[in-house]
Amino acid sequence: MSCIVFALFFIASSTQKKVTTPVKVAAYDFSPPSQSAAKSSDIAFLVLNPSYVRQFQYSSVDMFYKFSTSMGPDFNELLIAKGYSVRGPFDNYDAIVYSDKKESDLILEIQIDLSVDDKNVEWKYKTGGYPIQAYYQCEGTMILSGKVNLTASEPLTKEKLWAKSIPLAQKSIVIAGEYNYDLPRNYTLVFSRDPGVINPLTTQLEDFYKSVMSTAWNQLDPRELTTLKKQVMEIRAKKEY
Repeated sequence: MSCIVFALFFIASSTQKKVTTPVKVAAYDFSPPSQSAAKSSDIAFLVLNPSYVRQFQYSSVDMFYKFSTSMGPDFNELLIAKGYSVRGPFDNYDAIVYSDKKESDLILEIQIDLSVDDKNVEWKYKTGGYPIQAYYQCEGTMILSGKVNLTASEPLTKEKLWAKSIPLAQKSIVIAGEYNYDLPRNYTLVFSRDPGVINPLTTQLEDFYKSVMSTAWNQLDPRELTTLKKQVMEIRAKKEY
C-alpha cells in the first residue's frame, strides 16, 4: 500500500507545472542631467533613428529592438536639452524632405555595432519529467561587447564633418536556458522566450544604454559642434545650394 501511495505522489509531483521566472521588461530611458541650464545653440539638427550594422542578426529580437528604438527619442531629448533645435527622428535619410535638409545644419546618424559571443555556452540534450520529455539546455557565459558610432554630416551632401565612437566594454553574462527539443536550435528563439537568458542580458543592455547616453551627453558639446557651422556654409557655397 505504501508503495502505491509513494508512486502516486511521485507522479503528481512530476506533473506539477514548473514555476517560471517572469521575463524582465527592459527599461531603456535617459533623462538629461541639466536640461534647464542649456543655452540656445546656433545648430539645427536632423536625427536619424539608430540602426544596427547589417551583420547583427538579432536586431528584431525584443530586447535588442527596444535598445535601438528607444535611443531615437532620447537623442532628440538630449539635443534639445543641449540647446540645439531638432527635427526627427526619421527612419532613414530618404524619409527627410528637401526643405528639412535645407533648413538644418547637421544630420546625426547613430549606428549600433553589437557583438554577441557564445563560444563559452554549451548546449546539452536532456530528458526528464513525467511523461518523459526531451529538451535542450544551454548554459555558460555569453559575452557582450561593441560600440555605438555617432556621425554628424552636412544634410544635403552627406559630407561627414564629425565622428565619435562610444565603446561598450566587454562583459561576461552567465546564462541558463531551456528550450524544446523539437524546435530548431538557435538563439533567436532563446532570446525571445527564456528568462534565464533574457533577464541577465537585458540587465547588461540597460547598463550599456545608460553608458551610451551619458557619454553622448558629454560628446555632443555645442562648444565643439557650433564650429562646424562655418564648414556647412562653405560646403553649400561650393555646391551652390
